[in-house]
Amino acid sequence: MSITSISETHCAGLRDLLVNERNTPVLLQLARSITKNVCIIEDPEEALGYVTAHLEDIHKVLHKRHITRDLLFKYLHTRLPGTSTDFTKADLVMRVIQYWDKQFTATDATVAEQDSIITAACARKQQPSEHDYPIHLMARKFGEWFFDKFNANNLNPADLWSDSVLQLSVIADDGISDVECGTAEEVIDSLLSTKEQFGFYFNPNLSHSGVQGRIDAYGHVVVLCCGTLHTSDRSVGVFECAFGLLRDPNAGNNWKPKKFKWSLRSQLSPPQLHTLTSCESLQAALALPTPNDTLD
Repeated sequence: MSITSISETHCAGLRDLLVNERNTPVLLQLARSITKNVCIIEDPEEALGYVTAHLEDIHKVLHKRHITRDLLFKYLHTRLPGTSTDFTKADLVMRVIQYWDKQFTATDATVAEQDSIITAACARKQQPSEHDYPIHLMARKFGEWFFDKFNANNLNPADLWSDSVLQLSVIADDGISDVECGTAEEVIDSLLSTKEQFGFYFNPNLSHSGVQGRIDAYGHVVVLCCGTLHTSDRSVGVFECAFGLLRDPNAGNNWKPKKFKWSLRSQLSPPQLHTLTSCESLQAALALPTPNDTLD
């Protein structure tokens, strides 16, 4: 019999929140804090067990200082794209719990139905959905990495190709401002100065509807991404981005951005969720091929 009073639903939610590449370090740190470092904890599932055994209320877990407002917001945004940025941590905790109560609670009939669907799917060999194509998985991973660093002002020239180029358009009621530059340092300086000038926070739509990959005529990977622009208290516009990526053999053969084409557009009533299909500046790029095989 379990000694925890945290429900199975909320345990499943905590696993979804914390047992992943980004948040596992937070989970391990939280478990070590709760146990006062009396034992070595390296396994995420073991850490989750300590957390749910020693904290008997889900609200206490989520209100721990290790689980920050930023962490909760990013989690909610990936699960419920378009989540507003003007929530307190207490508001976010309640919304996360409400999401878990809806997402992870299932009746026996529902579970049986899901098992039947899974069994049927496994019985026949299916092609992966477009959502799971390698180029889209890479695009979403890149989008999350880039905008995390960009919003935190942590981009550095080594993250880009040294001869990176930028085409940036800022479209406002009083006109259009265009910027072009041709080195990694200049690209970063231009993007960061624009962000600081307007006080923008970039909230990318990291679902398949907001981040996708394509291949251009030269065989280069193109990552298309869009989202909403926010100031400290409200949503003020949308952004639409195309990144041209190349592998760098001198950096572990990792993908690095070389070309940036960005459009920032102010709006009085921005959409709660901006999607690629509604991006005026990206329609030509969306028509490029979408390979379904592994990227070379």
